Amino acid sequence: MKSRRGPLLTLTDGGEGGSLQQRLFDRLRHAIATGVVAPGERLPSTRTLARDMGLSRNTAVAAIERLTAEGYLESRVGSGTFVVENLPPDYAPAEVRAPSPRAQGSAPAETALPSPTLPFRPGIAAGDQLDIEAWRRVLSRSWRSLSARALERDSAPGWRPLRVALASFLEASRGLRCHPDQILILPGRAAALDLAVGLAASPGERVWTEDPGCPLTQALVRRLGMTPVPVPADADGLDPAKGVALAPDARLAVVTANCQMPLGTVMSLERRQALLDWAARANAHVIEDDGDGGFTFETRPPATLMSLDRLGDRLGDRPGERLGDRTAQRSGRVLHVGGFERILYPGLRIAYLVVPEHLLERALEMRALFELHAPVVEQSALAEFIDEGHLASHLRRSRLTYQERRETLIDAARRLWAGALTLTPAAAGLQMAAKLADGLTLKTAPGISPTLAPDMALRQAARARSIDVTPLSSFHAGRGGTQGLVLGYAAFPPPLILKAAQRLAETLEAHASGTACAC
Repeated sequence: MKSRRGPLLTLTDGGEGGSLQQRLFDRLRHAIATGVVAPGERLPSTRTLARDMGLSRNTAVAAIERLTAEGYLESRVGSGTFVVENLPPDYAPAEVRAPSPRAQGSAPAETALPSPTLPFRPGIAAGDQLDIEAWRRVLSRSWRSLSARALERDSAPGWRPLRVALASFLEASRGLRCHPDQILILPGRAAALDLAVGLAASPGERVWTEDPGCPLTQALVRRLGMTPVPVPADADGLDPAKGVALAPDARLAVVTANCQMPLGTVMSLERRQALLDWAARANAHVIEDDGDGGFTFETRPPATLMSLDRLGDRLGDRPGERLGDRTAQRSGRVLHVGGFERILYPGLRIAYLVVPEHLLERALEMRALFELHAPVVEQSALAEFIDEGHLASHLRRSRLTYQERRETLIDAARRLWAGALTLTPAAAGLQMAAKLADGLTLKTAPGISPTLAPDMALRQAARARSIDVTPLSSFHAGRGGTQGLVLGYAAFPPPLILKAAQRLAETLEAHASGTACAC
């Protein structure tokens, strides 16, 4: 990212009193809040800042350290000091937060930026980890190299260079061997899941889903005329034995085996084998939703279900070899869904679906029928991004960053929420679940309905303090479910996590009762 050059501001504009350190702190904070210094922008060095403003370097250092401690700035070793990417609006001074009246009939500014993402919103990748310059370069090359004809529409399965790059990447990173012709490129994870469910089951059939589980899965299954059957999921993942007891006639299971959503647990090898054995016996299929991209912190990313599928397709792996050049078994049971919205950045609506050979022809027909095409320029750029090693580097860098942010959240939970919220062990993902203590209730307060479940009421109270938490009970089928919160941490630097954790502790202290909250 570009750094700011030249004088940033002066200490005479505004006429505040107080010490030089306080005045510098106030002016820098105001510049950040008003966008004079943009999110992600690098500040001048403290030496340059002191020289430009006629201060001692110690004064500049003290002001920068205060802004860092309060979550406005973050220091990156070897790179400098940057404005945080995701700054909650109420971290700005009150005079900046107050909406200014707009002249009657005037249009909103076209350059207005979307509201910042608030901690602890789950499922959001860290935008500050993307090598934006590398991404810009491959995008620029794609625009220059693609012909007008290429921009009209991609090929039937998707841009072939991207499918070839993905096949190599999946084998190297996840142990998933597949032919490029088994990969379909689709416009986002929701589209990939929708197509996969439509391929693997028919209207009227029953489908195993996880409980707790992703609400999107339940909605897609119902939309396609099928009946979701919530099957309990625990620390070892979905339990196939309970699935058989609940719906022995099911012909499809949709699971987040490598990072259970929302618990962040990894399905055990025993459960994986049991699930694949059930699929073979029942002539059923399994959809493996790998949307979090295999971010694991305690072990290596586990083998995918598709790579473990003993009845999976066995396709040739010679460069340029096409489907049908070798004999392939037609009994693969697993469809693998992956994407880049939670790996690179949310706006990159490119996902992929790896299908067994016997479903491929129908998959291509459905993709064409529903015009599930992804942007060709982004597909071309992503292929180069993978081939040049940027994706592998991004994943290594992100894993280290997420590990640090995860540990920050774990430490804050132990110190600030003891007795009220307890994090559940999680080995993977971009978020963690925290269970509310038994018997915890929320005091009646303005804007909080006394009939709400405790975690729903806590969400409302937290929002008043600019904290975005997701109730754990909303991931359970039906009413009730485990009371708790789902807390995303990946998108937020440690100072912001600590500040938000303190605010959540204050929320609990103000509203919670019936628990020994050490807030």
